[in-house]
Amino acid sequence: MYKRPLTGIRVIDLTTAGAGHSCTKLLAEWGADVIWIEPPAGCSARTVHKFDFYSVEKRSLVLNLKQAQGREAAYRLIETADVFVTNYRPQAVKRLGLDYETLHEKNPQMIYAALTGYGTVGPQAAEPGYDPSAFWAKGGLLRDIAEPDSLVVPHISIGDVATGQGLAGAVCAALFGRLAGNHGGQYLSVSLLGEATYLNHDALIENQYGERYPHTRKAPRRALLNTYRCGDGEWLVFIITTNFEKDFVPFMDLLGLGDMAGRYTCVEDTMYEYAPELVTILDQAFLHFRRDDVVEKMRTLGIPVSRVQSTADLLSDEQVLANRMIYPMRASDPPAGAAEPYVVVPASPVKFNDLSSGIHDRECRGPKLGEHSVEILQECGYSREEISAMLEGGVTAQAAL
Repeated sequence: MYKRPLTGIRVIDLTTAGAGHSCTKLLAEWGADVIWIEPPAGCSARTVHKFDFYSVEKRSLVLNLKQAQGREAAYRLIETADVFVTNYRPQAVKRLGLDYETLHEKNPQMIYAALTGYGTVGPQAAEPGYDPSAFWAKGGLLRDIAEPDSLVVPHISIGDVATGQGLAGAVCAALFGRLAGNHGGQYLSVSLLGEATYLNHDALIENQYGERYPHTRKAPRRALLNTYRCGDGEWLVFIITTNFEKDFVPFMDLLGLGDMAGRYTCVEDTMYEYAPELVTILDQAFLHFRRDDVVEKMRTLGIPVSRVQSTADLLSDEQVLANRMIYPMRASDPPAGAAEPYVVVPASPVKFNDLSSGIHDRECRGPKLGEHSVEILQECGYSREEISAMLEGGVTAQAAL
């Protein structure tokens, strides 16, 4: 029977926001036993539509970490763990006695993985950082992807997911290093700002060579890597760069511009100074075609091209469906008017062995608050009498199932 790669690994999840949930979600999908520690009132993530998406396969343990007995229970659990993931700010974990130094003494082999907004040192290290602020705004992406003198409203969670994926990969690398005997436990950190800086590497480097952002589609860096609107009002994007000699003349012939092809003898001619001129020419040419028709013709020529889609288009996209990139899952709060209590969610982008990897049974859901409190405390050696006392004292709680 196939076992997922992280089967047998125990992860303690002390996270409250998207980047942390994204990291531990992947670890759970890859086979880890993820135990999510929640406060008695529940994590704020329970109030959002994507709760089930982030929390499926996790076990929920309620602990009041402000009580000494709650912290002691956390310590017992941590002694059994391979990984501890948190996005609490440094002063908060220090106050709770869940900082790296304290936990390293209790479990020297455990990997401590911290998510921050702005990094672990510097003037903003103690500030709360979120996807819109620390990733999009501070990281330069929000300003440099918009038209000049205008800003877009970014899709929330893109930075969270990218940062969480980065930390999940780092956790796996650390686990492998521990297995190989390169080290014992260690401290890892990934920040939203650091992830944005890394993802924005092209603009960061090109700025030092005189490149200035943002670009507009009317005056892009490359006329042959740009968006164009077709006669039916639909948009496409295509790329002719490394294969200029092979692709450019057939492309211009396709658009009825073969007589102009000789004006641009290399890809550099279609960049910078001459890009606005060529964009104006191509803008007019594409208006003579329906988007889907010209996309198919360009594909026949082997030119990398794609329709510009909306997110909603993914729900019926043939390529997405063929690769099982989305699937229906039971929702705690299904969409209004839905015939069945399901919502379509993305599958894990990482596939192990087959296309069903990262796809859960459609009846799966996120755990109810404290659903696994009693069983986890029993695993930590607490007796039924001790657990009953903890329930009565508000140290823990268990949801009615």
